[in-house]
Amino acid sequence: MSENRREFFRVIFNQALNGKVSVYGGNFLPVEIYDVSAGGLVFSSVLNIPLGESVRCSFELVDSAFLIEGTVVRKATGIDVVECGVEFSVDQGTSSELFKQLNHYQIRNRKSFLTD
Repeated sequence: MSENRREFFRVIFNQALNGKVSVYGGNFLPVEIYDVSAGGLVFSSVLNIPLGESVRCSFELVDSAFLIEGTVVRKATGIDVVECGVEFSVDQGTSSELFKQLNHYQIRNRKSFLTD
């Protein structure tokens, strides 16, 4: 049986979340975010960002907008898209707010699933 080594629970979206990523301090480019936790996220893009590269991730979740710095720690290259895993570098306040919004998102989705 595999052991879950994640420190934070992860919310996997049924439909990708629209977000933006900035690399090298440049302009923000659109990405599709597939899952988020208080410790990181996974996105896909046409950008081929090197492992270890610092990025800024921008996205909205429930009622809050987030702009979080992180580092690309995993990537998988497809035919015309690259999937990147980002580990966040956040303070306790941002981490707590993200955790709270992820909980709200899950509760809202469960309620809508139960009433359908």
